[in-house]
Amino acid sequence: MNVLATLLDGIDPGRPLLPQMAAALREDTDWRTAVTEHTAALGDRELAALARHDGETPDVDPRVLTVAERDGVGLLRVNLFSRHRFDALWRAGTLSPHYHRRSFATRLVQGSYHHLRFENAGGQDTPRLTCVSREVLRAPGGYGIEWQEYHFVMFPADGTVTVNAHLPPAVPAKVTAPPPSPASLARLRDDILGALAAEHAPAA
Repeated sequence: MNVLATLLDGIDPGRPLLPQMAAALREDTDWRTAVTEHTAALGDRELAALARHDGETPDVDPRVLTVAERDGVGLLRVNLFSRHRFDALWRAGTLSPHYHRRSFATRLVQGSYHHLRFENAGGQDTPRLTCVSREVLRAPGGYGIEWQEYHFVMFPADGTVTVNAHLPPAVPAKVTAPPPSPASLARLRDDILGALAAEHAPAA
Protein backbone atom coordinates (compact mmCIF):
# COMPACT_ATOMS: atom_id res chain seq x y z
CA MET A 1 0.00 0.00 0.00
CA ASN A 2 1.16 3.55 -0.72
CA VAL A 3 3.19 5.21 2.04
CA LEU A 4 0.85 8.23 2.17
CA ALA A 5 -2.15 5.98 2.78
CA THR A 6 -0.47 4.39 5.81
CA LEU A 7 1.71 7.18 7.21
CA LEU A 8 -0.82 8.39 9.78
CA ASP A 9 -1.57 4.81 10.85
CA GLY A 10 2.02 4.54 12.11
CA ILE A 11 1.67 7.54 14.44
CA ASP A 12 1.10 6.70 18.11
CA PRO A 13 -1.44 9.20 19.56
CA GLY A 14 -0.10 8.41 23.04
CA ARG A 15 3.27 9.99 22.23
CA PRO A 16 4.14 13.54 21.07
CA LEU A 17 2.78 13.73 17.54
CA LEU A 18 4.94 16.35 15.82
CA PRO A 19 8.30 14.56 16.29
CA GLN A 20 6.75 11.35 14.98
CA MET A 21 5.34 13.08 11.91
CA ALA A 22 8.63 14.86 11.20
CA ALA A 23 10.49 11.55 11.49
CA ALA A 24 8.03 9.82 9.17
CA LEU A 25 8.51 12.50 6.52
CA ARG A 26 12.30 12.13 6.78
CA GLU A 27 12.08 8.48 5.77
CA ASP A 28 14.09 7.58 2.68
CA THR A 29 11.29 6.87 0.26
CA ASP A 30 10.31 7.95 -3.24
CA TRP A 31 8.02 10.76 -2.13
CA ARG A 32 7.43 12.01 -5.65
CA THR A 33 5.99 8.66 -6.68
CA ALA A 34 4.12 8.24 -3.40
CA VAL A 35 2.43 11.64 -3.67
CA THR A 36 1.64 11.08 -7.35
CA GLU A 37 0.08 7.66 -6.84
CA HIS A 38 -1.92 8.61 -3.77
CA THR A 39 -3.20 11.90 -5.18
CA ALA A 40 -4.14 10.31 -8.51
CA ALA A 41 -6.15 7.62 -6.71
CA LEU A 42 -8.38 10.13 -4.90
CA GLY A 43 -11.79 10.39 -6.47
CA ASP A 44 -13.96 13.48 -6.43
CA ARG A 45 -16.10 12.20 -3.53
CA GLU A 46 -13.03 11.45 -1.42
CA LEU A 47 -11.61 14.89 -2.12
CA ALA A 48 -14.88 16.53 -1.13
CA ALA A 49 -15.04 14.54 2.12
CA LEU A 50 -11.47 15.47 3.04
CA ALA A 51 -12.06 19.11 2.11
CA ARG A 52 -14.51 19.59 4.98
CA HIS A 53 -11.42 20.52 7.02
CA ASP A 54 -10.63 23.43 4.72
CA GLY A 55 -12.18 26.76 3.90
CA GLU A 56 -11.70 28.24 0.46
CA THR A 57 -8.82 30.71 0.79
CA PRO A 58 -8.39 32.52 -2.53
CA ASP A 59 -5.67 35.02 -1.60
CA VAL A 60 -2.80 32.83 -0.36
CA ASP A 61 -0.08 30.68 -1.83
CA PRO A 62 0.24 27.66 -1.76
CA ARG A 63 -2.95 25.93 -2.80
CA VAL A 64 -3.66 23.11 -0.35
CA LEU A 65 -5.23 19.69 -0.93
CA THR A 66 -6.04 17.38 2.00
CA VAL A 67 -5.24 13.80 0.95
CA ALA A 68 -5.58 11.68 4.13
CA GLU A 69 -6.85 11.90 7.70
CA ARG A 70 -6.86 9.90 10.93
CA ASP A 71 -9.03 10.85 13.87
CA GLY A 72 -7.01 11.96 16.89
CA VAL A 73 -3.79 12.13 14.86
CA GLY A 74 -4.23 14.64 12.07
CA LEU A 75 -4.18 15.23 8.34
CA LEU A 76 -1.88 14.82 5.37
CA ARG A 77 -1.92 17.65 2.86
CA VAL A 78 -0.17 18.29 -0.44
CA ASN A 79 0.76 21.90 -1.19
CA LEU A 80 1.33 23.31 -4.67
CA PHE A 81 3.24 26.58 -4.97
CA SER A 82 3.15 28.92 -7.96
CA ARG A 83 5.75 31.64 -8.39
CA HIS A 84 3.35 33.64 -10.57
CA ARG A 85 0.62 33.34 -7.93
CA PHE A 86 3.03 34.27 -5.15
CA ASP A 87 4.29 37.34 -7.04
CA ALA A 88 0.73 38.55 -7.75
CA LEU A 89 -0.40 38.10 -4.15
CA TRP A 90 2.80 39.68 -2.84
CA ARG A 91 2.16 42.76 -4.97
CA ALA A 92 -1.45 42.82 -3.74
CA GLY A 93 -0.25 42.78 -0.13
CA THR A 94 -2.19 39.70 0.99
CA LEU A 95 0.86 37.69 2.13
CA SER A 96 2.63 38.21 5.44
CA PRO A 97 4.20 36.30 8.37
CA HIS A 98 1.57 34.17 10.07
CA TYR A 99 0.90 31.28 12.39
CA HIS A 100 -1.21 28.18 11.79
CA ARG A 101 -3.82 26.70 14.07
CA ARG A 102 -2.24 23.27 13.56
CA SER A 103 1.35 22.28 14.30
CA PHE A 104 2.80 20.49 11.28
CA ALA A 105 5.83 18.89 9.68
CA THR A 106 6.64 19.35 6.01
CA ARG A 107 8.86 17.78 3.38
CA LEU A 108 9.65 19.29 0.01
CA VAL A 109 8.91 16.77 -2.73
CA GLN A 110 10.28 19.00 -5.47
CA GLY A 111 11.32 22.61 -5.86
CA SER A 112 12.42 25.16 -3.28
CA TYR A 113 11.47 28.29 -1.36
CA HIS A 114 12.76 30.78 1.19
CA HIS A 115 11.61 29.99 4.73
CA LEU A 116 11.64 32.64 7.47
CA ARG A 117 11.04 32.11 11.20
CA PHE A 118 10.18 34.82 13.72
CA GLU A 119 10.28 35.47 17.43
CA ASN A 120 7.14 37.14 18.75
CA ALA A 121 7.42 39.66 21.60
CA GLY A 122 3.70 40.45 21.42
CA GLY A 123 0.46 38.52 21.65
CA GLN A 124 -0.58 35.70 19.38
CA ASP A 125 -2.86 37.96 17.35
CA THR A 126 -1.07 41.25 18.14
CA PRO A 127 2.47 40.21 17.25
CA ARG A 128 5.74 42.12 17.46
CA LEU A 129 7.95 40.04 15.25
CA THR A 130 11.70 39.76 14.77
CA CYS A 131 13.04 37.53 12.01
CA VAL A 132 15.46 35.04 13.57
CA SER A 133 16.26 32.81 10.58
CA ARG A 134 15.98 32.77 6.82
CA GLU A 135 17.06 29.82 4.72
CA VAL A 136 16.48 28.48 1.25
CA LEU A 137 14.94 25.03 1.56
CA ARG A 138 15.22 22.62 -1.37
CA ALA A 139 13.84 19.15 -1.92
CA PRO A 140 14.22 16.86 -0.05
CA GLY A 141 14.50 19.30 2.89
CA GLY A 142 11.83 20.00 5.44
CA TYR A 143 11.04 21.20 8.95
CA GLY A 144 8.53 21.06 11.79
CA ILE A 145 6.73 24.04 13.28
CA GLU A 146 4.51 24.45 16.33
CA TRP A 147 1.15 26.11 15.75
CA GLN A 148 1.94 29.31 17.65
CA GLU A 149 5.22 29.99 15.81
CA TYR A 150 5.19 32.72 13.18
CA HIS A 151 6.80 31.90 9.85
CA PHE A 152 6.67 32.93 6.20
CA VAL A 153 7.34 31.12 2.93
CA MET A 154 8.62 33.38 0.14
CA PHE A 155 9.81 33.20 -3.48
CA PRO A 156 8.83 29.60 -4.26
CA ALA A 157 10.19 27.98 -7.36
CA ASP A 158 7.30 27.43 -9.73
CA GLY A 159 5.75 23.98 -9.34
CA THR A 160 7.16 23.39 -5.86
CA VAL A 161 5.28 20.55 -4.16
CA THR A 162 5.35 19.68 -0.46
CA VAL A 163 3.67 17.05 1.68
CA ASN A 164 2.60 18.20 5.15
CA ALA A 165 1.53 16.21 8.21
CA HIS A 166 -0.78 18.33 10.39
CA LEU A 167 -1.78 17.74 13.99
CA PRO A 168 -5.35 18.34 15.18
CA PRO A 169 -6.12 22.08 15.54
CA ALA A 170 -4.84 23.76 18.70
CA VAL A 171 -7.22 26.72 18.41
CA PRO A 172 -10.52 27.29 16.58
CA ALA A 173 -10.55 28.75 13.11
CA LYS A 174 -10.76 32.56 13.18
CA VAL A 175 -12.68 32.67 9.92
CA THR A 176 -15.16 30.03 8.82
CA ALA A 177 -15.42 29.80 5.06
CA PRO A 178 -17.11 27.27 2.78
CA PRO A 179 -14.89 24.42 1.56
CA PRO A 180 -13.54 24.45 -1.97
CA SER A 181 -15.97 23.41 -4.68
CA PRO A 182 -15.68 19.91 -6.21
CA ALA A 183 -14.52 21.49 -9.48
CA SER A 184 -11.72 23.46 -7.78
CA LEU A 185 -10.60 20.36 -5.85
CA ALA A 186 -10.44 18.29 -9.03
CA ARG A 187 -8.57 21.09 -10.78
CA LEU A 188 -6.04 21.32 -7.94
CA ARG A 189 -5.54 17.54 -7.94
CA ASP A 190 -4.83 17.68 -11.68
CA ASP A 191 -2.51 20.67 -11.27
CA ILE A 192 -0.51 18.83 -8.60
CA LEU A 193 -0.21 15.77 -10.84
CA GLY A 194 0.84 17.98 -13.74
CA ALA A 195 3.54 19.66 -11.67
CA LEU A 196 4.87 16.29 -10.47
CA ALA A 197 4.93 14.95 -14.02
CA ALA A 198 6.92 17.96 -15.26
CA GLU A 199 10.59 18.64 -14.86
CA HIS A 200 11.80 19.49 -11.36
CA ALA A 201 11.13 23.09 -10.45
CA PRO A 202 14.26 25.29 -10.69
CA ALA A 203 15.98 26.49 -7.54
CA ALA A 204 14.70 29.68 -5.92
